[in-house]
Amino acid sequence: MRLQRIGIYPGTFDPVHAGHIALAQETLRVCRLDEIIFLPEQSPRAKQNVTGLAQRVALLNQALAATEGLRVVRLKAGRFTVTGTLPEVRQLFPDAELTLLVGSDVVRTFLYRWPGLEILLAEVRLAVGLRNHDTSEQMAAIVTELEQRHNSTIPYALIRTPHTHVSSSHFRNNQGESYAKALL
Repeated sequence: MRLQRIGIYPGTFDPVHAGHIALAQETLRVCRLDEIIFLPEQSPRAKQNVTGLAQRVALLNQALAATEGLRVVRLKAGRFTVTGTLPEVRQLFPDAELTLLVGSDVVRTFLYRWPGLEILLAEVRLAVGLRNHDTSEQMAAIVTELEQRHNSTIPYALIRTPHTHVSSSHFRNNQGESYAKALL
């Protein structure tokens, strides 16, 4: 019997947009996942004036409704942390192979902002969505440095979509942009 392959996609999703959906859909295909669960954070790091969690969850559910293999799960933890979130995800999917979806901008923070990173990297595969001007060579260099620091091999896939330039902050900062445009 094959292990279930689950993608976990934590984030603020304020608002959810075409880049989030495209990354999830392409990761489903490339990594041959059974399902991706979006994990909206109630209190994301370093972000202020975030739309309430209930509204973000409702918009996520609406955005994902027509896409098979994508769904929202609300965890007890207020934000994604290795020691707080992974055990909760493991309770939901005890025998699953987990793949963490992250943008290349987040991978850059792995070197200095992730307590428990060695545990995370031992537990999950990575699906890295290339953002803006990040290159596969830059990501490979970071992963190589992480592998050397933690003396382990880190399985990862680089995910490319046509939406590398899209960000939630763009939509929040441009008052004239509507939520509907975020999903285009």
